[in-house]
Amino acid sequence: MTKNPTMKKFIIVVLLLISCHASAVYVNHQGMGEVLIVPYYSVNNNLNTLVSVTNTKGTAKAIKITVREGLNGHAVLSYNVYLGAYDTWTFVMGSMNSTATGFEGQASGAMAAFDNSCAPLFNKYFTEFSPSSLVDGPQDLQRTREGFIEIIEMGELQGDTADFVKQINGVPKNCSALDNAWQEGGQWHEASGGNVNQDLAPVSGGLMAEADLIHVASGVNYSIPVVALADFFAEGTIAHAPPDDSTLSLDAAVPKATVLTDEKPYQLSFERGIDAVSAVLMADELIATYALDSGVLGKAETVYTQPTRRFYIDFDSLTAEAPYTADANVDACTRDKYGGSKMVVSIFDRESKIESPGVGVGIPTPPSPEPAYCGSVFVQSMMRHPINPRQPEITGSNNYHIGGNVQEGTENGFVQSKFLNTRPLIGTNIHTNQPVHVMGLPVIGVTLIRFTNTDAQPGILAQYGFSHQLKSKARVIEQ
Repeated sequence: MTKNPTMKKFIIVVLLLISCHASAVYVNHQGMGEVLIVPYYSVNNNLNTLVSVTNTKGTAKAIKITVREGLNGHAVLSYNVYLGAYDTWTFVMGSMNSTATGFEGQASGAMAAFDNSCAPLFNKYFTEFSPSSLVDGPQDLQRTREGFIEIIEMGELQGDTADFVKQINGVPKNCSALDNAWQEGGQWHEASGGNVNQDLAPVSGGLMAEADLIHVASGVNYSIPVVALADFFAEGTIAHAPPDDSTLSLDAAVPKATVLTDEKPYQLSFERGIDAVSAVLMADELIATYALDSGVLGKAETVYTQPTRRFYIDFDSLTAEAPYTADANVDACTRDKYGGSKMVVSIFDRESKIESPGVGVGIPTPPSPEPAYCGSVFVQSMMRHPINPRQPEITGSNNYHIGGNVQEGTENGFVQSKFLNTRPLIGTNIHTNQPVHVMGLPVIGVTLIRFTNTDAQPGILAQYGFSHQLKSKARVIEQ
């Protein structure tokens, strides 16, 4: 009997993990881990973003949630949540005009969480995004209205603290005790003699999350696939940090990674934890689908997110470390977009016909810069006849381009993207001690598709939303 190739690869990965007896971060396609990345949120275009985070274990946990804007991943909101066993925390994000000093009236966003779980020193009912971390780039809160979200376990709760978050009739016993713990004289307030790790044990994983973009007025929902990273921390790690501290991020990972390719899995070591995270997210080729069916007014947009990009890009000089090209200053991406990475983009319809982006029928369209993905979160909007390119109609993104000119053939297909002139991310094979090159760039994302039926029934309009995870291929070259 022939074994399923996918199952065979999974068995090999499990055996590798067991043989090493040490943490090595990997993408858990079963959806649970110590770290979760929501690749996209948006409060543009009357969208709300709804997220739920669940502790699937029988022990209480301390969790850090950080919202990062889309141009360079600066934190616009960071807080802690303490979940009891099997507890779920849910929050929603929406648009508002800022009240921050110096930014009054600018279009921004805010979060609300009508949830009983403990979130010390955090206003559950209304907290707006903060401009305080926008240390470079455009000083405009419009950039805070889309981005990505990091959810990181900081440790397990023990002792009295674990008892405080136990729920009675759906309400934790003593959330106010956790508020006090972070204030002067409290057990976690280190400036007044506290110990941030008191009543905490090492992280143990088991977090999961679900995320949705909702357009309330039209009744359309787009589910956003969440990326789960498991074995993220070195064994025995406690990473407890104050609620407003956004420095706990993806660079806290153990500097080892399990990278899956079509050929085989690799266990690699790196000098830095952020390189290990980038390695497991690396894509040498990206595939996104589109559906522009004219009968239902089809719209298609793909979000490309690079959650580790900010660790490699220098804003002042627009230079970058590997795996990015040394020069991030490309024609298609302005300095305000933090530069970008050049792409080769090919469009195929469902009958294998290749389309040339930017080539129209009759009179050719004017030449445009080479395709590139700008900043940390970028939207590619597909259009069948982009005579008058316009802001993406689904996401309302401000960091986007019109991704192709689909003129002939069928109205559906896929977009293949490959990177130009990137440099390998170099690691060491743990088993052979030989260098390997991980190719591509660390990219995750989602395609959003909307159909509109103007005559679902006489006089009734109906709209439908779909989402598909961005597909990718990883490539490792052994040296």
